Amino acid sequence: MGKIPTGEAFRQRFGNPHAVIHRVDVHLSLLEGAQETGRSNFTSTRMERVEQDDTGVTVFDQKGQAHRGLALIGADGVKSVLRAQYVNDPPRITGHVVYRAVVDRADFPENLQWNAASIWVGPNCHLVHYPLRGGEQYNVVVTFNSRKQEEWGVTEGSKEEVQSYFQGICPKARQLIDLPKSWKRWATADREPIGQWSFGRTTLLGDAAHPTTQYMAQGACMALEDAVTLGEALRVNGNDFVKAFDLYQRSRVARTARIVLSGREMGRIYHAKGVERLVRNELWKGRSPERFYDAMEWLYGWNVKNCLAPGAA
Repeated sequence: MGKIPTGEAFRQRFGNPHAVIHRVDVHLSLLEGAQETGRSNFTSTRMERVEQDDTGVTVFDQKGQAHRGLALIGADGVKSVLRAQYVNDPPRITGHVVYRAVVDRADFPENLQWNAASIWVGPNCHLVHYPLRGGEQYNVVVTFNSRKQEEWGVTEGSKEEVQSYFQGICPKARQLIDLPKSWKRWATADREPIGQWSFGRTTLLGDAAHPTTQYMAQGACMALEDAVTLGEALRVNGNDFVKAFDLYQRSRVARTARIVLSGREMGRIYHAKGVERLVRNELWKGRSPERFYDAMEWLYGWNVKNCLAPGAA
């Protein structure tokens, strides 16, 4: 068993606590921040295509309406329309299926109500759980290597399917899959890292730029880092969008590609079986917190002061 303490020593090392948050709460904060600007916000609007010239960008939506601006940030997710227009690369189907559910504290086993992100790993599968909203709810995520050919997407899940993949796990962990009243089923995919996100007055951000699997738990984190870095790039370039977008991508491509590639490897390690499983267990067993912190320095050592490519500031 491996354990990474996230108390005072972790805060001293990385400058901040380790935290988790319900994605709905993240979305609400972003919406409120956008509304506070007093600018226009459009919902239920899908971008269909983009045109740009020397002075700005025009976005055409599914209703045929045109929206004009000085520049465009394509933060439109894993199935980004902007990425499809400028890159048009295929997704990489992983064959891994993720089931996600949120369980109220009253329905969650008391012997698993830990104030920590916890993972149980097994051959071709693993389970994750952690508290949300001050322990009022718990997120439960189960992942397995599918027996069938998968198509990328989200559907309603089946408790029977989940149970069929977790017959051999220990009872303490297995009780988790009996809790949710409903599941969402995610057949996962990522894309190969790309070296160019910016195209004139347009650029990609978040999953549109670097869609990844969930194993590094960094999808939303990388999007937020992108946003901070883009803001800094605009600041040092006096809001020259073309120059700022170029600096932004140079500052972010390698780091986010490492997340994508590390996610793939971590998924393999979590689901190891046979002798490979024994090697994984030996690597984790008895490792000191300091050794874990050293291994995570590249990940958690990021901050606004070092976010731009060398020589940019």
